Amino acid sequence: MPKQKIFNARALYFPEKLRKRMSQITEYPCTIIEAPMGYGKTTAVREYLVNTACRVLWQKVFSESVSGFWLAFCRQFRELDALRAEYLRQLGFPGDGTTKEKALELIVDALPSSGVIWVIDDYHLADCPEVAYFIEYLLWNELPDLHIVLTARYAHFINLDELALKGYVNHIRKDALELTQADIVSYYRLCGLSPKDNEVRRLYAYTEGWISALYLLMLSYQAEGAFTTPPNITALMEKTVYAPLSDEIKNFLMTVCLFDAFTLEQAAHMWQKGGSEKLMEEITGANAFIAWDGRSGAYQTHRIFAEFLRGLFEQKPPAEKQRLYGRAAAWYRQTGDCIPAMAYYELAQDFEGLLTVLELDQGHSLHNEHKEKLIAYMEACPDTLRQTHPVALLVYAICLFSYNETELFGATCAELSGILSGGALDEETARALSGEFEVLLSFGEYNDIEKMVAHYHRAAELLDRPTEFMDTRGGWTFGSPSVLYMFHRASGQLDKEVALLREGMVLYDHFAKGHGRGAELVMEAERDYLCGDFSSADIAVHKALHLAGGSKQEDILLCAVFLQARLAFCKGDYALAAYSLNNLREELERGGWYNLMHTMELCDAWIALNLGRTQELPQWIAEGDFFSSRLYFPAMGVFHIVYGRVLLARGDYAKLLGSMDGFLETASVFPNVLSQIYALIHAAAASEKLHRRDDALCRLREALSLALPDGLLMPFVENADLLKPVLEALSHEGTYREAARSILKLYLPYRQAAEQITREYFTEKRPELTEREAEIASLVAQGLSNGEIGAKLFITQNTVKTLMKRIFEKLGINSRTMLRQYVQARE
Repeated sequence: MPKQKIFNARALYFPEKLRKRMSQITEYPCTIIEAPMGYGKTTAVREYLVNTACRVLWQKVFSESVSGFWLAFCRQFRELDALRAEYLRQLGFPGDGTTKEKALELIVDALPSSGVIWVIDDYHLADCPEVAYFIEYLLWNELPDLHIVLTARYAHFINLDELALKGYVNHIRKDALELTQADIVSYYRLCGLSPKDNEVRRLYAYTEGWISALYLLMLSYQAEGAFTTPPNITALMEKTVYAPLSDEIKNFLMTVCLFDAFTLEQAAHMWQKGGSEKLMEEITGANAFIAWDGRSGAYQTHRIFAEFLRGLFEQKPPAEKQRLYGRAAAWYRQTGDCIPAMAYYELAQDFEGLLTVLELDQGHSLHNEHKEKLIAYMEACPDTLRQTHPVALLVYAICLFSYNETELFGATCAELSGILSGGALDEETARALSGEFEVLLSFGEYNDIEKMVAHYHRAAELLDRPTEFMDTRGGWTFGSPSVLYMFHRASGQLDKEVALLREGMVLYDHFAKGHGRGAELVMEAERDYLCGDFSSADIAVHKALHLAGGSKQEDILLCAVFLQARLAFCKGDYALAAYSLNNLREELERGGWYNLMHTMELCDAWIALNLGRTQELPQWIAEGDFFSSRLYFPAMGVFHIVYGRVLLARGDYAKLLGSMDGFLETASVFPNVLSQIYALIHAAAASEKLHRRDDALCRLREALSLALPDGLLMPFVENADLLKPVLEALSHEGTYREAARSILKLYLPYRQAAEQITREYFTEKRPELTEREAEIASLVAQGLSNGEIGAKLFITQNTVKTLMKRIFEKLGINSRTMLRQYVQARE
């Protein structure tokens, strides 16, 4: 076969059947291009999108890490809207209904009318149901300005067939990317070759239309003037692409082959010999398996070539591999990427570097999905080295505490104690470490405030600076909407516990940089409220609002606002209660405190359930699915308080009684007396509904025996609508007669307030929406964002926000979901 005068190995060819399917990308919410490695999926998408009018977000997947996937998406999303991209990052991967809804809202608000094509390249590497569920969620919501394109060797979706049948997915399979014999002729002619018929038949039989093999065979022909067919693709790659390279380039490729994509700066860091830019020009000019991607600002290595190079890398001596792993780790340490830095330091067996990164990060990047790896790293680390990095051990211990790994936490504390008693540290270092260790030990005593404060006193004597190991960027309450719930552990000791927390927070503030500031005032206000002293509670809660708000302690602020809403409820002022919670929600979202979204929903549910309303509850609360939330284990008991009321409101009395042992067991772990009281009250109410008066009286007496030593009455008042006959029976007995009468006396205005709220906000006589408000409510129900509503009605986004606040206040709701439910109920 004679060569043509012009030979162009970089010519691109796409079969007509593929071009036709690709032209439909903007006609579908999602296009999946599914084929094995080397079929040109990425190249086809990249070339098609060159001329698109849509904005393109190109995300390449490198691992199955859910948090890694989400961070990569947020980085791409920055091109559309930097502020909302940051909100999405702070929201974290949306794995439940609440966070999915918020993510959807943020995404929709940022989409331009020109449309966005979000490409997820090598999607199969994510290979996790969480990501698949989220993508399906976006598809079912039919966003007209978003088109998702997935390139994958395989794509697992539970509802893929249904999505394709209903026109949500344009599914392009391997056959559309395979070249026929006619396509081979056209492709080779485009490259400057004119194969004979028998050669075309042989090429097709050998490659079955696989474009990568055809490309390599073409390079072989260019070098030898004839087609030869090595036994496999690896041999073909070795012969046609790798062997012709200079030794310098081969060595250079060994330093960058650890990365699927890399910047020029990254390559220079790994090579360390200078001339990286020139070498990259030579490499990209010689073959198409490494190419510059202008969108990401990085070089992309084709998966076939990357796997080939890594096969060669694995044959290198261990010392050489460890040296390069160490360089990669140093790069990620330099860029502040803790997770890959630790992974490469472990591969390099450089535990000194790994422990240093752990100290610098303070555990901020380490989430539940990293637990097993972190434990494996630390167990592989030599004991002698661990002992020279006590701050890393402190960080590791606090991570173990958050993972609820109590046994390992205890073992690590014992190891730190051994370091301190070993005498190897100088006096100044030992003193500071002892102070840090006392702070760590205080976590181990949670929620025994007396023991915690004792540790704080000792820490304050030893430390004259903030701790080095504590990450104070996160929350303080574990997601609980109540400080008193957290720290009231002994019946009859509440006043002492309040005083101890007040004392302890002064000390804690000294080494925690204001973390949790105002918590002691919230606990004091909650105590006053629960004792029925509303005026004192109101004063204390305003103090807490001032202190927590000024210190940006949003979780403490949430506890204070929630109490303020309960106080407003008692007065029948639902507008204030709803406004306070909604205003807080907006503030939390502006500040990116999305870890408190589920706590906010607990607050909303608490208020709704005290009005007997279950129809607006989030799914995770309605189903009792604590683990779908972002609440931590110490907050499980307060979740059970809300869920217990859910079961009562639904009439699931037997289920509640059957769950009671579990509720009480959870409440006894730390323990949480408030959770125990509510659980017993709920059990009494359920027993009464099942006509088990003796059981109801028994449970109620147990609850009163826990509550009355501290004067706690409001838990009974809040549930008196279900307990009134039992309370009336008790009011005629001896021991609890006066207590029952006090509760019934407080219940009268409480019931009147609830009836007033129901009458004003949850009956047909509730305030009517104006024509404009009704129009906005209808558009919200259709899924439009504030920006889209403003554009449609020719008003500003600020006007839309103002009207939305008014709608929420009139209807006594606080979310777009509730507004959609309201509109749908009236249609």
